[in-house]
Amino acid sequence: MTAAKEAFVKAVKAKNAKDKCWALLALAKVHLNKMELNDANEVAEKALAELAQTPDDMLNGAIMLTIAKANGDLYRFQDALEFADEAMSRFQAAGSKVGEAAALNAIARINLKRERRQDALKVGKQALAMFRDCSERNGEAEALHIMARANLSLKKFEEALRVGNQLVGLFEGQDLKRHGAALFFIADIRAAMEEYEEAMDIARRAVEMFEMQDKKGQAAATRRLAQACFAKGEDTDGWMYVMEALELYREVGCVKCEVEMLNDVASAHFRTGTHKEGQGIAEEGARLARESGLRKQYADMLQSQARSMLDLDTVLGNAAEHQLNWKARLAAKDALNTYQDIGDLRGQMKSQNTLALAFMSYGNALEGRAKAKAAMDISKIMNDKGSEGANLLLVAQSRFHDNREEASRLASQAQRLIKEGGDQVVIREAQDVVDVLRDDGKQEKKKKDKAPQQAQSSKIDLTLDYDFGKTRAAYFHGFISRSTR
Repeated sequence: MTAAKEAFVKAVKAKNAKDKCWALLALAKVHLNKMELNDANEVAEKALAELAQTPDDMLNGAIMLTIAKANGDLYRFQDALEFADEAMSRFQAAGSKVGEAAALNAIARINLKRERRQDALKVGKQALAMFRDCSERNGEAEALHIMARANLSLKKFEEALRVGNQLVGLFEGQDLKRHGAALFFIADIRAAMEEYEEAMDIARRAVEMFEMQDKKGQAAATRRLAQACFAKGEDTDGWMYVMEALELYREVGCVKCEVEMLNDVASAHFRTGTHKEGQGIAEEGARLARESGLRKQYADMLQSQARSMLDLDTVLGNAAEHQLNWKARLAAKDALNTYQDIGDLRGQMKSQNTLALAFMSYGNALEGRAKAKAAMDISKIMNDKGSEGANLLLVAQSRFHDNREEASRLASQAQRLIKEGGDQVVIREAQDVVDVLRDDGKQEKKKKDKAPQQAQSSKIDLTLDYDFGKTRAAYFHGFISRSTR
């Protein structure tokens, strides 16, 4: 960032319009890498406006490609595709086959993001062939990565592995960092296949490869190993590797990696119920992220804190003296504002969902419903059926105490959306929630007929809470927390 700013200042002083455009493009790419999407888009558009003074097809194509990528990550798919097409035309005019392939790759990436997986594979193959013709290894790797992700999304695991192994072969013995990144991806595929032992073996291989050569790479590999251990249920080993990775990142002075690792550590504490320890670590990470200008990581940390405080508030029975609900709302609002500033839609959805839970738990069903609807609208923009359904289920819950027929209808719609999302665990848990909403008559009968001393399930507790005008949603809270985190 500093180097790009200095280059821009130098170009302005020299009154060199083209150099100014290149410097602005470099700044836009830095913002894009930091996931500061609004800033990336704005700076790239400034570069495009400046370029009108000194037309250059190659530079024009590079700028438009950056705008396409930023718009794709902002879920502005139509704009993204238009800019990518225009970038391809500019690269063709400049005679750049590599640029043309990069534009095709961007189109494949956009298609994958909007869940047009077959289109992503088709265009990705075209980009791959062009990169290979140009002997452009880095571009070939990007195309292979997109194709593997598309196959993974289609649950074509063997094909994803085949493409992923081509990615490994591309850099094996030639580029340590890129070889390691390829191994990480293979480990991710194995984990998605629930082959956790294989994922751990690959991560260990990466650790050994980086050891004594690249501490940052060793830390990244150790982090992957920790994730595989947690996925397999080996929490003790997972904790050991987490702390090892954290110390390695601190040794090499990678603040961004340290913050992300602190978020991992805090989240692990939250999952295992040690909220106090997790909050302390999350506060340290948030402070470090804020001081270092890492806005996305700062928002991620706040979001994790907010969800933990809501979980703990439920465990403690909504104890007012702890002010956990209020603190959770403050953290979620701060996270939401930051996500909005940088243009992170998924982050915005999660924060709105957290605020919906907080307000409903506090007893403000109307505000909770409004936040859930806002989260649902963002999910629609992202074409994320699973999160759309989860948030619609929250809307249904907000109607349970005043219109149970409407609550049941909305819950059925939510269930259909969640099934389209395809997460089997979430689908099963959603069924339990829908059963509660539909079972109004039976619950009423149970309340009248059953003796008060009989132990009540968490589902019945929820129904009683709603009957008393409370929308704590303890059972639902657990479901939504898992399905949108």
